[in-house]
Parts: sequence; structure tokens; C-alpha cells
Amino acid sequence: MARVGTRVVEGNRVAARERLLEATSSLLSERDTLDVSLNEIAVRAGLNHGLVNYYFQGKDGLLLALLGRDAAQALRALQHLVEQDMPPLRKLELHVRGVINVYFRYPYINRLINVLQSADAENAKDLARIFIAPLQGFQKKIIDECRDAGEIEDVDETFFYYSVIGACEFIFHSRRTLPYLAGPPEITTALKDAYSDHLVRFVLDGLRIRAEHSA
Repeated sequence: MARVGTRVVEGNRVAARERLLEATSSLLSERDTLDVSLNEIAVRAGLNHGLVNYYFQGKDGLLLALLGRDAAQALRALQHLVEQDMPPLRKLELHVRGVINVYFRYPYINRLINVLQSADAENAKDLARIFIAPLQGFQKKIIDECRDAGEIEDVDETFFYYSVIGACEFIFHSRRTLPYLAGPPEITTALKDAYSDHLVRFVLDGLRIRAEHSA
């Protein structure tokens, strides 16, 4: 009986923690800002705001946990892509599109990453551990497959990471300037898809050209 009670309590803890994460995600998406109070998050979740400190040790811990949750979903999708039996350049294309889709699905994620990595060294270390290092590892596998297939020459994986992630991220980081640059007032699905097409051509054609010139 004690074991059943323990499982119920643990299940309630997990549910409360997830409710706080989901409330944070929805508020950050709706308001397009990280400036959301713990009280607002607690009200949205229907929980006491003291539980934020209990589960996450404050707002920074909550934001890092949210990034960890969202990153885990994105990394699982990327791992699944890496394991597929398909042409390597097709994998690379789908990876680029997938990164843009992550930023589109979670419009707050670029700000979250920038704030957390700028906050202090410990946050930057945690960010690298839960997101950047695994992402680079999967990217390296795709790049190695492309190179081994003779489709591209070798490319520095760290430079590739900064180039591709930076390009995927920046349009979302600068979305408030879109109306002043003859663009739509927000990033629509059509704009996201058009930018994905552009960036895929930019990255893949650039790598192919380098391979052809080195032949």
C-alpha cells in the first residue's frame, strides 16, 4: 500500500512540474517576451507560485528546465533522422528544415538560449551539456556521412554549427524588424517555408560547390 501511495505522490509531482513548464511555454509564446512573472506562471498552471522554487529553485532553473524539455524533443527527432536509411544530403536538408521548425514551434527558444548562456558560466555549461554538445554530435554524424559518400569535402563541425544554427535563429531573433523590411508583420508558415527553402539551397549548394572545386 505504501508503494502505491509513493507512486501517486511521485505522479502528482511530475504532473505539477509539467504543468508549470507548459504554462511557462504558453505564456512565453503568447507574449513574445521572457518577462513573465512567477505568479503569472503559477496562475496559468493553477498552482501555488512557491512550487516554482520547490521544483526549479527559481526562474532561471525553470527556464533551463523548459529549454531542456524542448531540446530533448528536438534532439530525439534529430536522432531519429540520423538513424534513417536515406541519402546523406537529404538528411542534411531535413536537419536544416528541422532546426527552423523548432524555432517556429517554440518562438521563445532563441531568446531563452541567449539569456541563459549570457547569465553566468554555470548556465552556459548546462546549456552546452543538454543541447549544444548533443546537437553538434548528431550534426557531425550527418556531415561525416555526406563526406564519406563523396558529396562534400571536410568541413569544420564547430563552424558548421555556428553558421547553420545562427542562420536558422537570426530571422526569429530579428522578427520585429520584418515589417520595416517589406516583409509580413510576423513569421507566417509561408515565410518559414520560404526561408527554409532559401537556407537549404544556400547551405547545400555551398557545400557541393566546395566539393566540386576540390575535385
